[in-house]
Formats: sequence, structure tokens, C-alpha cells
Amino acid sequence: MPEEVEQRQEQPKSKGGLANLIKMVIVPLVVSLVVTLVVLFVLGSNRQPSQAQEEKTTTAPVQIKAVVISPGKYQTFMLKGGRDVAVIDSLTLLVGSDPCRAAVAEKNDEIMDALATIFLSKERFDLVTPAGLDLLKKQIREAVNQITGFTGEKEKLGVLNVYIYIKAISTVQ
Repeated sequence: MPEEVEQRQEQPKSKGGLANLIKMVIVPLVVSLVVTLVVLFVLGSNRQPSQAQEEKTTTAPVQIKAVVISPGKYQTFMLKGGRDVAVIDSLTLLVGSDPCRAAVAEKNDEIMDALATIFLSKERFDLVTPAGLDLLKKQIREAVNQITGFTGEKEKLGVLNVYIYIKAISTVQ
């Protein structure tokens, strides 16, 4: 009988040891894991709206065409030296907003004057090389953005690209 008492006393001790282990290690571990997940979930949900707003602002701007010189309506511009002219068949601007397109239409005279000034600084060989055409497009884009007021941070809403078709470069007598 004393042996049975000893076994009964040992068994509760082992159950008490297991219960203590659960109380001291596993419960705090589970509680800390739950608290960490809740905190991460709350912080994560707070950041998501700002990321969604950033995605909306960093998406590609709307691309709208603004026609400066209509196709088939030939416009001539004198080149440097006064002996050559460039015949432009069409000039279309790809703009990033409706206000820019409206500003291009409203300030067409100023844009045409800027184009004349740009072409007066060019020679024949400046318009027949790929690098020269790229420079011409860049100068036109910058001039139109300056005239329409789409500079600095608003530049992404201004002129994005320039499409120009030079029909001919001719010598005048």
C-alpha cells in the first residue's frame, strides 16, 4: 500500500510539472504570437491606403493627342542662313492631360512662334540625322511645356512626346 501512495504522489507531481510548463512557457508564447499578429495586421492595414494612393499617383498619365499642324496642311519654316526651308506635313504632341491640350490649342500662335525660332537655329544637316531629330523633338517639347506652363512637377501632365513629319527640306532662291 505504501507503494501505491508513492505512485499517486509521483503522478500528480508530473501532472503539476506539465501544467507549470504550459502555464510558464506555452501560454506566454501563444499570447505574444497573437499580440504580434494583431499589431502587424493593424499596422499593415494603416499602410495600405497610403500605398494605394501612391499607386494612383504613380500610374501612367493619360495620353492625349494635341495637333499643332494637321496632316496635309504643309507649314514651312526657314532654316539658319535663310536659304533652306523645312516643309512640315504634321506635328502632333502627346500630352498628359486635358488642360495641357486646351493650353496648346489656346496658345497656338505662341507655339508657332517658338517653332519658327527653333527652326531658325537649325541647319539642313541638323534635320536629317536621328540625333538631330531627337534634339529637335526635345526642344519642341521643352518649348511647348514652357509656353503652356507645365514645368517642374507638372511636367508629367504636359507634353510627353512629339511626333513630327518633315516632308522636305528645300533650298529657296
